[in-house]
Amino acid sequence: MKILMTITVRNEADIIEENLRYHLGAGVDFIIATDHRSEDGTTEILERYEGDGLLHLTRETGEAFLQTEWVTRMARLAATRFGADWVINTDADEFWWPHRGTLRDVFAAAPPGYGALRGIWRHFVLRPDDDGPFYERMIVRRAPANDPADPYCANAKVVHRGEPNVCVSHGNHDAVGKGLALLREWVPFEVLHFPIRTREHLLNKYVAGRTSRLLVGPELVPAHFERLAESLQSEPESLYRELLVDDAALERDCASGVLTVDRRLRDQLRGDTSRSDPSTAEDVAFAEEIDVMLTMDSAVRLEERVDAFENRLAAVESKGGR
Repeated sequence: MKILMTITVRNEADIIEENLRYHLGAGVDFIIATDHRSEDGTTEILERYEGDGLLHLTRETGEAFLQTEWVTRMARLAATRFGADWVINTDADEFWWPHRGTLRDVFAAAPPGYGALRGIWRHFVLRPDDDGPFYERMIVRRAPANDPADPYCANAKVVHRGEPNVCVSHGNHDAVGKGLALLREWVPFEVLHFPIRTREHLLNKYVAGRTSRLLVGPELVPAHFERLAESLQSEPESLYRELLVDDAALERDCASGVLTVDRRLRDQLRGDTSRSDPSTAEDVAFAEEIDVMLTMDSAVRLEERVDAFENRLAAVESKGGR
């Protein structure tokens, strides 16, 4: 079995090394990367992995962030040039963690009639800045919000079998192609997500990200990107304080169940590769978050069906009027 990963990056020097190191250690055989105008040392890290024969690198220098086009291109290359059996399309701040077993265990268990599997975001919150690596301080996980405008909203990502003509949707939330039926009721992956890591990262990521997405189309700016970008333009310090989880908030929200201390990635990146099966309580917490994701997913798909029906109805009425 050959597992490939695709990744799109821009100025991710604080996390990209750990991302590549983690996934290669977890069972990924090779990585295809697209670097979009990085200026902070990210490119040099990717070039080092390319020199070691572990990564294929493409650089994009245009202003627009053409994520769907680039990820689809990489996913197809994974199948055609590199012979991938399975493809993980990820971002630099996402770490694919099998809820049980290993990557290879999960992919080996996938029924032959299905070609796509889901992982859900499990968000880690902003903690007081220091000079150490992100994974040392970001050990606090937050329950997902049932609100697409919340930066910690529930959502799913999809991995898929290698397919030469695959089309990957915006945000890597879906994959369409021959043999890529989604196994909806099994969510074997946690996608450990570190979206906001420092004050500087918050300021740089969302304003620049919104601008580069607007060049492609306003509909491709996620609701939480829009909300954070607007807040940063008017009250950046207030937004930072709103998102920051200090020790007092940690104690309060852990007691209420909103926050959970989760040291798994920290320990893994420190070199502790021992793993134990989740407890019953951890299984239940994971199932609750899956339920939030499925609720949001159903609402989104219903809205898409309503929009499609209204578009068809308008087309019929337009023809009738001629």
